[in-house]
Amino acid sequence: MRCLRFSLLMVLHTLTAFAAELPAQDPTPESIARRQFNQVFVKVIMPVTAHTSKQDGPIVEKWVAQELKQLGEPEYFAVTNWVPVCDGLLADDVVDNDIWDGRLAKASFCPVGGDLPERNSGRVLVSVIGWSPGGVEARVTLADEPGTRAVEPALSRSPSGEKRQAQGEKPMAYVAVLIGPPPQEGGT
Repeated sequence: MRCLRFSLLMVLHTLTAFAAELPAQDPTPESIARRQFNQVFVKVIMPVTAHTSKQDGPIVEKWVAQELKQLGEPEYFAVTNWVPVCDGLLADDVVDNDIWDGRLAKASFCPVGGDLPERNSGRVLVSVIGWSPGGVEARVTLADEPGTRAVEPALSRSPSGEKRQAQGEKPMAYVAVLIGPPPQEGGT
């Protein structure tokens, strides 16, 4: 058994030394294109309930207000401004996708974070999760084009990933999502 382990370690050591001497490859067109992905922004909006009374906060844009009205939400307030959600695959460093710390004046929730788990065929999947230890999530797939936007309720999810909402139950929160153009080189 020891001999087998020793042999495997020797093979691994030899392969590592060989791989270290290979020249670096030029970036692929796909990796260059990734740097030009559109930006994704989210805004967290809370419904007014007995637990969350209306509070002053960032402005709620007219298109968001119209979407909330269509979703049957008469009273609400924003708790964040537009927050960028970074694509972890594009980052050279640790990605901090904290969206909201979960604090309100009279209530507190678990923090909320964002993720872009998939970009595929001109579409982007946006996931915003938090609010409670049970995992309340807003999840939406949009066309990956500047100007694309949506408002999605944050709902509990079953272990299979299905949205769960009891009859008459209000969503914990809403998330507005906006796709913006790629960032300019060098940043502004």
